[in-house]
Amino acid sequence: MVKSKLVAKVGVYILFLFLVSSLLYSCKKDDVKTGAVVFSFDDQYVDLWYKQRELFNKYNIKATFFINRPQLLQSEQIKKLKELEADGHEIGCHGLNHVNSLNYKDSIDVLIESDIKPAIEILKNYGFNVVSFAYPYGSSTPEIDSALLRHFQYLRKATWNMQDTSINTYNEIFATKTNFRINNAMGIDTNYKITLENLETGLVRANKLDEVLVVYAHRIDTTLRDYSIHPKYLEDAFKLCNKNKIQSIRYRDMNDFLSTKNHK
Repeated sequence: MVKSKLVAKVGVYILFLFLVSSLLYSCKKDDVKTGAVVFSFDDQYVDLWYKQRELFNKYNIKATFFINRPQLLQSEQIKKLKELEADGHEIGCHGLNHVNSLNYKDSIDVLIESDIKPAIEILKNYGFNVVSFAYPYGSSTPEIDSALLRHFQYLRKATWNMQDTSINTYNEIFATKTNFRINNAMGIDTNYKITLENLETGLVRANKLDEVLVVYAHRIDTTLRDYSIHPKYLEDAFKLCNKNKIQSIRYRDMNDFLSTKNHK
């Protein structure tokens, strides 16, 4: 009789431990950041990007900076890019002379030899291992994509909210486990008029569907001019990442991030 009571108590205790551990696992799983966002910046606004170094570090945001006309970089700018890279950011390629790839759709070899390879070589000589490329003017063709994938691991195109709707409806700006080497990005500069509420719709979708939202901007300053983004907007966007428990990754992290067992 005593033995049976002891067994019953042990059984209840084991059941209790099982329920507690299940609850703790569930809570832990809910805290896992399953979605991500890539903040990318184009052109050669190195000095303006560098001024916001503390802002990026404050919120642990890791960005990808796509450099065009690398042959014009000053030694001080190269030093700043290396410091940004040391902070965990990525340096990507945006071409030698910011040419529209569509102008070379019938002469892709010319594009590669005159604009792509020289840009890669210059950045390499500066000490940067470039694996990602952002198309100037944001467009290309499947044939150009195929050719450039022989030189880069990732290609980024560009779009804007042309439908004047929530950005979570643009499937092409979300990288997935089966589609991440070539994708689009949503412009969030002042002139693109993406509200923080609208940006959050994209962050929520990325977390819900285990995707990577990709956005891009150019200058970071207070002018509110076209192709600029205000530091306050950027900080509020970073706060939304914390609020929604979404990771900030670089382009070069895409494969590793989307290949983890936590993703569908």
